Amino acid sequence: MRTGVLLATAMLFSCHTGSSNTAAGALIMTPLAIGSSALSRAQGGCYAVCQQGERCNEKNGLCEALPCRGLCKASETCEEGFFGVKCLPAAPLSVTTSTAASKPAPPPPSSEKPKVPDAAAPKQ
Repeated sequence: MRTGVLLATAMLFSCHTGSSNTAAGALIMTPLAIGSSALSRAQGGCYAVCQQGERCNEKNGLCEALPCRGLCKASETCEEGFFGVKCLPAAPLSVTTSTAASKPAPPPPSSEKPKVPDAAAPKQ
């Protein structure tokens, strides 16, 4: 009830042009806008229509900005810095190896205990 009174007061103060047509239009259009927003949200969409460079977050119903406002190509990455955002070429994702000769790897450690000569055994 309290929010309805606040909403009606806000509508009256926002439409003070002196024309009764403006106030009547606001009284008709405001509930229609609220109803369409609630219907959109009930169907899993956002409260409002998202603009270009935004996407709808279905969890909270709000529009969120895309990185670089969606202007980057698939082969570019977005960098956000002090002076704004810009699209940069993406780094290649290839892996290269060196063909230079290298020392062979040492053998893996053995699980056997090293053989220690027995002091009692006769020497040959």
